[in-house]
Amino acid sequence: MIKISEWSSDFISYNGNRIHYYRTGDSKPSIILLHGITDNGLCWTPVARVLSENYDVIMPDARIHGLTEVGDNLYTYDSMADDIATLIKELNLDKVNIAGHSMGGNVAALVAAKYPELIKKVVLEDPAFRFTNFSFLARGIMKLVLYITGFFLLSDDYEKLIKKCRKQSPTWAEEEYKPWAESKIQFKEQNPKKTYDILKSRYNWREIFSNITCPLLLIIPEKGVTNEKLANKAISLFKSGKWIQIKGAGHNIRREQFDTFIQKVIDFLK
Repeated sequence: MIKISEWSSDFISYNGNRIHYYRTGDSKPSIILLHGITDNGLCWTPVARVLSENYDVIMPDARIHGLTEVGDNLYTYDSMADDIATLIKELNLDKVNIAGHSMGGNVAALVAAKYPELIKKVVLEDPAFRFTNFSFLARGIMKLVLYITGFFLLSDDYEKLIKKCRKQSPTWAEEEYKPWAESKIQFKEQNPKKTYDILKSRYNWREIFSNITCPLLLIIPEKGVTNEKLANKAISLFKSGKWIQIKGAGHNIRREQFDTFIQKVIDFLK
């Protein structure tokens, strides 16, 4: 049974879709946090608690994730970016900050590129643009890896998932385990196979980064998806960006080096 957090939980509806989001509320500047693959909005909970002191934090569930319902059968990065732009407009938000992890990082960058009038600053936590524009063979391998990973990850119940996460990620804060496990139950109840449609959809990260005009912070781990070489290539495409590396972190930077991560984000958003 998925439990609702203490924050508000609501939907926006458009084109047959119901995009779900959590919101801390209050009349403060807004920041939107976009989660990675198989996660949900509440997987940002520890970050949201800190940022809510100065921001109205909005945490949407992506397509095929959480409580979001898709009616138009579109599973692409473009459709996910359009979801966020529509969310911003429907909530009558002023220019917002946006942050994204992994798949959510890809979406955050695309929103900033497609809708510059809506975005103030963007933070990318080890985005997954390295895993775009694959060859046919690479796509086949990715599909197989996703299938195997999904089989082992989604075959457990809630309690087993909690135990598995504690064992595999003992350095995470206790607060991380519950939303992580709940998000996997929700993901299993959606249509996980459609995730592959998103990952294979068109995503020209060089073109996207070239079209971002707002300030951007790219945060990469010591061992993750985005390495120093790729970070340099990405940031070289525009003048308003910089990248930093957080030592001792893997792909889940904020979960593994929370204090350093959150301080870097707070300093950048000032």
